[in-house]
Amino acid sequence: MNIINMLKLLFLIVSCSCVFTQDATDVKEKMDVFRLPNNTEPISYTLNIQPFIEPEKNNFTFIGTVLITIRVKITTEELTLNIDGLTINQIKVKDTNSSTDIEVAGKNIVKKNEQLIIQLKTPGFIADRVYEVEIAYSGELRNDMSGFYKSSYTDEKSKKTKWLAVTQFEPTYARRAFPCYDEPAFKTPFSIVVTRLETQISLSNMPIAEQIIQTSPTQPNYVSDKYQTTEPISTYLVAFSVSEFVNATKDQKVYVYTHAEYADQVTYIEEKANKLLELMELYTNIPYMYSKIGLLAIPDFSFGAMENWGLNTYRETYLLVTNKSTEKDKETVTTTVQHELAHQWFGDLVTCSWWNYVWLNEAFATLFEYFAVHVAEPDWRIGDIFVIEQHQAALGYDHRPRHPITATVQGPNEIRNIFDTITYNKGASVLRMLKHALNDEIFRTSLTLYLNTYKYKAAEPKNLWNSFDSVIFDANYKSGIIGNTITVEEYMRSWTDQAGYPVINVDSGNPNYLIVTQKQYQVDVPKYYTTNLWHIGLTYTSKQNQQFNNLQPTVWMNNKETEITIPLVNNGEWVIFNLQSTGFYRVNYDSKNWNLLIFELKTNPKTIHVLNRAQLIDDSFNLARAGELSYSVPFTLVSYLENEDDFIPWYSVKNSMSYVVERLRRCPHTGAQIKDFAKTYAEIAYKKVSDRYEKNDGQHLTKTSMQAFSNWACKLDVESCVKSALNYFNAWDKSGTEIPPDVKEAALCSGVKNGTTETWNKVFELFQKTSSTSEREASLLALACSTDETILSGYLDLFLKTDCPIRPQDYKTVFKSLTSTPIGINVTTNFLQHKINESLSNMWEGEEMIMLIYSYLASSVATTKEINKLNEIRNFTYLSPTLKNSFDDSYKEVELNSAYFERCHPLIHVWFDPPASTTQAPSSAISRSCHYNNVVVLSLLFIITLVNINFLI
Repeated sequence: MNIINMLKLLFLIVSCSCVFTQDATDVKEKMDVFRLPNNTEPISYTLNIQPFIEPEKNNFTFIGTVLITIRVKITTEELTLNIDGLTINQIKVKDTNSSTDIEVAGKNIVKKNEQLIIQLKTPGFIADRVYEVEIAYSGELRNDMSGFYKSSYTDEKSKKTKWLAVTQFEPTYARRAFPCYDEPAFKTPFSIVVTRLETQISLSNMPIAEQIIQTSPTQPNYVSDKYQTTEPISTYLVAFSVSEFVNATKDQKVYVYTHAEYADQVTYIEEKANKLLELMELYTNIPYMYSKIGLLAIPDFSFGAMENWGLNTYRETYLLVTNKSTEKDKETVTTTVQHELAHQWFGDLVTCSWWNYVWLNEAFATLFEYFAVHVAEPDWRIGDIFVIEQHQAALGYDHRPRHPITATVQGPNEIRNIFDTITYNKGASVLRMLKHALNDEIFRTSLTLYLNTYKYKAAEPKNLWNSFDSVIFDANYKSGIIGNTITVEEYMRSWTDQAGYPVINVDSGNPNYLIVTQKQYQVDVPKYYTTNLWHIGLTYTSKQNQQFNNLQPTVWMNNKETEITIPLVNNGEWVIFNLQSTGFYRVNYDSKNWNLLIFELKTNPKTIHVLNRAQLIDDSFNLARAGELSYSVPFTLVSYLENEDDFIPWYSVKNSMSYVVERLRRCPHTGAQIKDFAKTYAEIAYKKVSDRYEKNDGQHLTKTSMQAFSNWACKLDVESCVKSALNYFNAWDKSGTEIPPDVKEAALCSGVKNGTTETWNKVFELFQKTSSTSEREASLLALACSTDETILSGYLDLFLKTDCPIRPQDYKTVFKSLTSTPIGINVTTNFLQHKINESLSNMWEGEEMIMLIYSYLASSVATTKEINKLNEIRNFTYLSPTLKNSFDDSYKEVELNSAYFERCHPLIHVWFDPPASTTQAPSSAISRSCHYNNVVVLSLLFIITLVNINFLI
């Protein structure tokens, strides 16, 4: 059903209900009508809100009044707004045309749909008239980091707990703070008044226009801060807070707020933020719309950061920097701030019209997160890191097609789930692909046109594509620029409107031309039938004519073609497709070309661009995982890495090998072999990076890579890494010598891993007392490194206490780190087995956290024992339907990973242990440990090869 018909149906349902009885409510709830009817629209809001932060009275509440001026589009007897968790105290309706008060016949809150329905007597709300709807309400400051919620910190001087109230409204939480049209398309001006104690400050989207002091001889003095009226914005971008924070920055456009003890931690970002804001203004050719922008560091924050227009909010770790911060943390702070600043244009100035199109906000912000920082910090090589962190991560996530970039979502749960790797990473990667398919000038000009055309409005993808096609037309391209025949919309919809992505196969067997085919890449075997095809811009080069920097496609495949030929006299030399990984697809070659590329890498790796070296590693491992390529290709290819001095390809190795190592734990023999194989390369990487780090070469990438590869090497028990890490740890433990920030995580982990209960307690004390968010994160991760099950069990038990010393925002970090080791998996599984009910009762957001823990375990378990225990848990008879359904859904990951093991273990085993001659007996060790002998292995290898593998070399 299209949206127009759906809205017509909603209107018929609403208009036929003269009186809302309980039965009518039940019917409406069963229908799950989450969208607001399209019969009215807001013109403006005036919001007055006052929080009460009185810990001595255990009073964390707020009262508010919202005056919504609405225009009626279609006559209706009732007005539907969004609401969740509020108490309605009074409703007044006035017809502004006649200045007449209208009697309210009734109200009904439909909890399931998070809606407030206000009924008027006949004739109701009349079309083409304007009404003022004033609602007085109250609520409690929440403790789940959504809506209008409370947070706290400890004042270092007084040792007292300080409280604050702050908002988080994206995606559907504004309704938890005031009744509203809580959908992004309803963009209206907001006039906000926040009342607070005289000893506090308030912040909101706009600068303060007026302050009114309310004095009392018997009560504390209150101040009402009246803010300037905003431009039209969506409800999810409204923000306000009340706290005792301080402005820690100079008089400039960007202000950073935190509590007084952390004021010295904003120095790093304040200058960068102003520069990054200027870069966005220069690139878009559109000045920032407001006179100021505030960056607010919040102790408890569920997301990384939030782009509220004029008042960006951040988890402290993504805004504050100390001399103990790692180089990677400094990078993350910079890119996160840039992400939110980019949103001031992409998302705030122009907003997605519905959450189906949230990638219009997030993909652009993610792209500029790297693009703008690259301009500001060219030596960081952040553009190359994009290929690892965004492009390759998105390929790895989307290999099991989940949903298109342009998704279809309705209710709040579906909306929350759409904020994922597809929306961010894949969306940004596809936009980068478009940028290279066109050119910088057309890309930039098109975005400026898009922003100017739809500013203060809501937009859909077609609006964006129309801007591109218009610019291309004005640039006098006679027949278009994409594939010569298609529009940008046609090109991009093949990428945004279908899930997954293609793999192109290149056959270089003919000396005069290449044969290129496309099909959907699928990681799981057997493959399911699909007819999905894409418009693909192909870039390629050869050994004979190396052009790695020509990133604009020279050959096109359309979404009706499965095969094309490219004239090329290759003289038996290698070719490479997808230059610098600009296209969102994988590339497979015939055995001849793979061998030529491997030879080139071994003899002269720098001949091939560094991003294509990383691509060859990532593609070969994942093609082997999907049964499209023999594992002999990636296992042989990585042997060139002894000569690889650039760290970028090493990230592809680390990420690719980690999956194989984890999955092969199921077989002790082959698992040990693949772990030793990975360990060999982790040792090489660690030596290369530590040599440069100790020489202090000053390179940003060296410092960030030191953290990444010391963690990898120490996790795999590389002796040189563990020895160095323990030396750092012991010096800190015994004499308080500071550990260099970039090796602190590895050092603390190694110390805990090889230490006692006292060691664990000391690191836990560091976690609790440090004022450095970077050090806090490192110590929190290290706590999961213990090899003592009693310690880890006690660690998990902390989450059942009412005074748990770990903030809920960090729960995910703990659970993910605990489920990353075999011992942690066993302890966490036992915790679920025996303490589900206790967790439901005592753990913060218990049901949600249990589902999260189970999903992490499902992604991590590998051995038969681990899998069986996890399967037992999902079959507990006392599970609620919600838990049961969630566990079953997560368990699919176990089944897919098990299928991978069954399929790929014999292939990898044969590579490590080639079959002996027929006169020799099968390996009894292999037979005992994994239930395979050489005959079985050869049989499986033959069958799998025939069914799933295109070729072996």
